[in-house]
Amino acid sequence: MQLQTKIMSLSLAVSLSLGVAGADELEAVLVEESLPINPNVSEPDAYNRVRAVSADGADFLRQLNGVSISRFGGRGLELIVRGQSQTRLNVLLDGGYVHGGCPNRMDPPASWAALETYEKVTVLKGVQSVIYGAGGSGGTIIFERDTRELALDRGIHGRVSALATDNGISSDVLGDIVAASDKGFFRAFAEVKNAENYEDGDGTEVRSSFDHRQGRVVFGLTPNKNRLIELTLERNDFEHALYPGAGMDSPEEEGSFYRFRYEDKPAADWVEDIKFEAYSSDVDHLMDNYSERPAPKYPAGTMKAGTPMLRATPTTSKTNGGRLLLNSSLDSTRIDWGLDLQRNERFAVLNDMDSGTSKALSYLWPDVTIEQIGLFSEATRTVSDKVKVKAGLRVDNVDVTAGKVDDKPLMVSPNMAYNTYYGVTAKDKSETNIGGLLRYEQALENGVSIFTGLSRSVRTADATERYMNKWNMVAKMRWVGNPDLEPEKHHQLDMGVVKTTDRSRLGATIFYDDVADYILRDAARGQPGILLADGADIYRNVDAELYGAEVEGRVQLTDVLDVSASLAWIRATNTTDDRPIAQTPPLNGKVQLDYSVSEWSLGGRVRFADKQDRIDTLSKQEVGETAGWAVLDLYGDLQLGEIFSLRAGVDNVLDKTYAEHASRSNLMDPVAIKVNEPGRVMWVKLTAEF
Repeated sequence: MQLQTKIMSLSLAVSLSLGVAGADELEAVLVEESLPINPNVSEPDAYNRVRAVSADGADFLRQLNGVSISRFGGRGLELIVRGQSQTRLNVLLDGGYVHGGCPNRMDPPASWAALETYEKVTVLKGVQSVIYGAGGSGGTIIFERDTRELALDRGIHGRVSALATDNGISSDVLGDIVAASDKGFFRAFAEVKNAENYEDGDGTEVRSSFDHRQGRVVFGLTPNKNRLIELTLERNDFEHALYPGAGMDSPEEEGSFYRFRYEDKPAADWVEDIKFEAYSSDVDHLMDNYSERPAPKYPAGTMKAGTPMLRATPTTSKTNGGRLLLNSSLDSTRIDWGLDLQRNERFAVLNDMDSGTSKALSYLWPDVTIEQIGLFSEATRTVSDKVKVKAGLRVDNVDVTAGKVDDKPLMVSPNMAYNTYYGVTAKDKSETNIGGLLRYEQALENGVSIFTGLSRSVRTADATERYMNKWNMVAKMRWVGNPDLEPEKHHQLDMGVVKTTDRSRLGATIFYDDVADYILRDAARGQPGILLADGADIYRNVDAELYGAEVEGRVQLTDVLDVSASLAWIRATNTTDDRPIAQTPPLNGKVQLDYSVSEWSLGGRVRFADKQDRIDTLSKQEVGETAGWAVLDLYGDLQLGEIFSLRAGVDNVLDKTYAEHASRSNLMDPVAIKVNEPGRVMWVKLTAEF
């Protein structure tokens, strides 16, 4: 299997595929899944060889046009797609959802996606389908494993690799083995990754170290060529994770994941394919302010002045669900239809550990359960060899409960906090949300294709937005959810054009998103519906609009040399208050040059971002304006016979000091600044395939 990059221009998707038998090979393919585009157009690409060093899935995907990240620490990077992040993105890992265990998002879903354990990653920007779950207004990211494809190579085969850098990830060793026969397969994977604190371009150490251990086994039965029965068991643990963008670190975090998959082609006229997936994710997360850093001390004038203030937050997040997907055909129309369900249970408590035993101070997630059941149908009709139309509809029922909203620890109960800021208390809530899409694609003359789409998506408030209760005697340090939030309603339009020739591919897209009841994290200033003006973190519904543009292209200069470039721009506004929405990435892009022959290749890339001075000065989420920056990366690879391959490179060659605009504030600095990106990083990776 080869590492591939599939840039699906008409469906606005980018796929990156990894395989056991050759994850470090360099061929990539541009593939359009829409009928008007030639599905066999191929060109060399450089995504994989540019980025061999990745802390997690978000770190890798930030290379894609329109995809950015928010830096929190060495791991836990938050994906941003077209200016939207967190639960505005649907992230599926091997068919299932993983909701992290940290209320402050030390572990967003993509942080659990160790990239090389997946054969394919697909990024759908905006709403391109209704079959992957409710919401997803910013996009859908699908990490997929395909052991059955790898098992077509009978017998035992696999790969081992080792990576080292001089700044950040000190070592990353992995092994992946597949044993297959014509009736089934077994796969085992293990990875050990150690990361030290990295230095930024000024040589300043950034607290970012972590240790990562993971293992997985996959059992599969293939009674015939159409049927698959597969069970996956996975353990994914982190230790000693440091976060400069938080008042706590994470000494330990454990994730247990279970997946079951059944695929078949039944002998029935009304259905051609059937796919059933069930999943379970169980995350235990611990944060504290004393295991990995010196604990703060009680201030002068208090009873415990000068003694350590020890705080710990143990949390749990359990997610169970499944999806039944059926496929039928009627003449030239393909129909995908079915149902999905998801149940997430979360509990988090802030404990006082001063006496050595825990005393609950505040329930952050007061035993929250969010259950969603969705029905969907999506039809794709091939009108002619040049025209395709897609239409989809989904209906979701959401039930929300919280079991400890009236329980009072040492401080206030959650309901007391909600009533203080909103004049409401939490009650069981039910929603019925309706979403849909309509897309049109057409091939014109001379290699030109156009597309446009309309969509509506609805996102319910998550556990943090609805029920957070981080109480503090100092009002500005409080963080209080709003149980009365309305769900977000996104109405989007996108359109674009693609021009393809024998040696080039150029594309441009524009998009607009009108949002009713956008869920805004804000500071309490006595706004409508907010009873106090004390600066606490609160949530409120506002109206908003987001719009932007993306352009990208590639030109093959010779048979061995090609140049590519991309540019993305997004503008996000809270139209209720006429304020920018905080943490919106600025204009950004890259220019890349690649030279490739059969046994080796070399390349270079300049990544850049404009300054961001359009910020929400009233939001506590902003850390001020961000200067523009540009950095140079160099990389190359060499095939060493039939078994070994070597890849090496230097990221940020000129040792530039810079930060992504959406990064958190570095709380460990005397003056709150952004968490800087790594300075110069030299890396080398050796892979053996057998």
